[in-house]
Amino acid sequence: MTNCQLIRLLLVDDHLMVRMGIKGWVERSIDIELIAEAGNARDAMTLIEAHDPSVILLDLQLPDLHGIEATRQILERWPHARILMLSVDETEESIHAAEQSGALGYVAKSVNRQELLTAIRTVAAGERHFEGNIGERLAIRALRVGLSAREIDVLRLVALGKANKEIAQALGLSLFTVKNHLAHILSKLDAPDRTRAVTIAMERGLLRAE
Repeated sequence: MTNCQLIRLLLVDDHLMVRMGIKGWVERSIDIELIAEAGNARDAMTLIEAHDPSVILLDLQLPDLHGIEATRQILERWPHARILMLSVDETEESIHAAEQSGALGYVAKSVNRQELLTAIRTVAAGERHFEGNIGERLAIRALRVGLSAREIDVLRLVALGKANKEIAQALGLSLFTVKNHLAHILSKLDAPDRTRAVTIAMERGLLRAE
């Protein structure tokens, strides 16, 4: 296989052991070449400029910039960049955010070697890779009515143990409006009570800190 056929991979992850593991997997393949590694978004952008990788395997949680924002900035500078997100976070909201930011794929750090290499090859071909459990989560989210920003504000305060009156005061709302928001939240999340609503929202990544 000639060099022009090789998939040139840039690996961006702040954990050395993760990079070593992926490097070992890639080195055993005949069509993927690990051309550079970075531990943060700043260095990654320097390496993109220098090496023009076929695929950027990008960790969601980087020390200097969240992977979602890093993806947006990379695509602003290099619109044709192909980004595959890598993360331990498999919540629907994180997967959706990655897709919305322009990433072509999303894989969990728990994937095996063959699954990861398949994802890299798929993204290198310019195709989307949100398969398996991750794809199912994304599809389910698309079919479900989401919570509004105000409803999330209310639910965050519920999660802190605030009573309706305290929520109303904190958000500058009437007690009636707070109760109305809570009714909509329970309906959208199909939750029997506010405690279960908080649990469901946390499981889906809806209450992740900004």
